[in-house]
Amino acid sequence: MSWSGPKWRVLVLGARWDKCYVPIYEASGRGRRIPLLKTLMVNSCRNECLYCALRCRSARQKAAWEPLKLARVAMRLWREGRIEGIFLSSSIPSDPDSVVELELEATRALRDMGFTGYVHLRLMPGTSRYLVEEAVRLADRVGVNLEAPTRDMFNELCPDKGSFREDVLKRLSWAKRAMDEAHREGKAQYGACRAGLDTQMIVGALEDSDLEFLVAMDWLYRELGLRRVYLSPFRPIKGTPLEAREACSLKRVLRLYQASFLLRDYGIRLDELVDILGSDGRLPDEDPKAALARAQAGRFPLDPNVASYWELLRVPGIGPSSAKRILALRSSGVELRDFWDLVAILGQEGARRAMPYLDLGGPSLSTYTSGK
Repeated sequence: MSWSGPKWRVLVLGARWDKCYVPIYEASGRGRRIPLLKTLMVNSCRNECLYCALRCRSARQKAAWEPLKLARVAMRLWREGRIEGIFLSSSIPSDPDSVVELELEATRALRDMGFTGYVHLRLMPGTSRYLVEEAVRLADRVGVNLEAPTRDMFNELCPDKGSFREDVLKRLSWAKRAMDEAHREGKAQYGACRAGLDTQMIVGALEDSDLEFLVAMDWLYRELGLRRVYLSPFRPIKGTPLEAREACSLKRVLRLYQASFLLRDYGIRLDELVDILGSDGRLPDEDPKAALARAQAGRFPLDPNVASYWELLRVPGIGPSSAKRILALRSSGVELRDFWDLVAILGQEGARRAMPYLDLGGPSLSTYTSGK
């Protein structure tokens, strides 16, 4: 099959709301770029989601993969070293189970061919439990798109996609139970949802606030243990009901991602982030960690030679990896004494950001930055 053929273009480009770039999507993970084949199983849809070019009334070319052919294409790309895995999603031409069965058929074929690479499956709202459980067994990551942070917004954006609670959140909870059970059974060579669960929401398609997204993400991380909540900035598409709506700012999505990681990895509570929101319910136009540190000035300066891991994480410029490095140095008897000790761990920019919030008992940051 030609990489530039019409079916390839239609199915791969159709994965727009999953941030797809032709022909190979580069996901980010563990500090590197991971090339994936990312495509839709089918591009025809029964639904009328307000933002989507694949709405059932849209005039477009219909296309679908045959599961075995897709498996062969993915296997060839993997053997050639062009991809490390596959991200498979779909539109919903009829009932959700029928298209998820096609995704699983392609995945089973891949595994039977000896494929041990990464598989990420996006399941459909309303998928039956036995299919959710099989997806968890076969795939390394599984998700169901939430689309919106609240039930009311979901109903407005996706009027015929099912129930926010029953068809989406319940499927994520089934996936979590199946994943937990798979992990209790022991470490698998592949699959078993080793990379956890995820979902995706669209930012700015309606009159939404950052607070609504923060509340949703906090619940998803705490209650369902999601590994990642993806955020897609709304982009108007001609021919859809929202074609005249302004595109969402990329900077807004960046700030929401930064706040999301604070909730997930940094021990920051939701109520703390609420304190730095503006009257419009939006995050400030700066790194929320820096805004929070400034709002909580009474916590600083910290002595990095005695501060706990969670205290260190609150310092701008210090992330989980660098906080662990500081603790490892301390346990080996090494103390941080000045700015240049910080530079060795954080890099110069990270050290400049962290220095105002640390007490090293030596010269201040201005000593090193004066005249520059």
